[in-house]
Amino acid sequence: MKLFAVSQPGIEEITYKELKELGIDGKVVPGGVEFEGDLKEVYITNLWLRSASRILVRLCTFKAKHFAELVRKAKKCSWEEFLTSDIPVKLRATSRRSKLYHTGAIKERVLRAIKEVGLKVKEAKYEDEGTSVIVRFENDVCTISVNSSGAHLHKRGYRVVETEAPLRENLAAAMILTSGWRGEVPLIDPFCGSGTIPIEAALLATNTPPGRNREFAFIKWPNFDEKLWEELLKEADKKRKEVNVPILGFDIEEEAIKASVKNAEVAGVGEFVSFKNLSFPEISFEDVVIVTNPPYGERLPVKNVKEIYRRFGDWVRRHFKRYRVFFLSPDRALAKVTGLNPEMVTYFSNGGITVGLYRAEKF
Repeated sequence: MKLFAVSQPGIEEITYKELKELGIDGKVVPGGVEFEGDLKEVYITNLWLRSASRILVRLCTFKAKHFAELVRKAKKCSWEEFLTSDIPVKLRATSRRSKLYHTGAIKERVLRAIKEVGLKVKEAKYEDEGTSVIVRFENDVCTISVNSSGAHLHKRGYRVVETEAPLRENLAAAMILTSGWRGEVPLIDPFCGSGTIPIEAALLATNTPPGRNREFAFIKWPNFDEKLWEELLKEADKKRKEVNVPILGFDIEEEAIKASVKNAEVAGVGEFVSFKNLSFPEISFEDVVIVTNPPYGERLPVKNVKEIYRRFGDWVRRHFKRYRVFFLSPDRALAKVTGLNPEMVTYFSNGGITVGLYRAEKF
């Protein structure tokens, strides 16, 4: 099967490296990584990839310039392996530089093709209902895919309490993976919010699959191999290990710390992370990795934001002899206010705001 790991623009290389660690070779393209595999690869990537958004199965690719041609060729897709008449289908369509451009009509024809092969499916009414089928036209080439993940992969299932403007779990994981941290030195997040970065760090350090405690769309497919899936889960559980270094989260908001503690417990890593209601704590380590998402945005006055970044940089220099710091900033000039001489590693969208991921090091 042709598969595609959807990855947020800016972190495709991180997803590619994750796939390599799983023994899967792929090709980076804008918006994700193309690779091949069977059901085992579908299950493994959904279970283990920390930075990806979804795993798509490419059902078929063909040229179509007329609706009759679209229906005829879409009927040849292997629908019976992925759809059943009792589960509704959620169709999504996009079209660029193609003769077939009306997305509503494209969806209607693909649904007709599915029904004409004998599957009496209904179209889902709600966003996360049923099996998601994605139809993409570009330069008259139609690619039809099935979403094997279901809900977005950042939804790990542990965030039961949220704070304002939380960082998505897959972006937090991407930041940690970029830092190179694997549990060898302490990790600190001084602006932890609802605890996403420390929790993702603990999941990584304990070798816990990010998808261990959630459901996936592929479980409802006709070709679902329950025995294989259970074996993969048992193998994953055997690989779990202890964390022997501090993973610390701090925040000035008491409610954020309460949320962090609860979320860590639900994630099963409560014993490996520590959260405290402090701003720039008086702690020091010989060697440390700091991964964090400082406050920014329209709600905060520019003067206040600059002061936060300045104090952050001062705190790092005063307390740590050797450090690797990875932080987000929507503005290069703001990042430089830290005085840490940071360089931008990549950039991506966080909550609708384009931010750079910056790195600063001292050895």
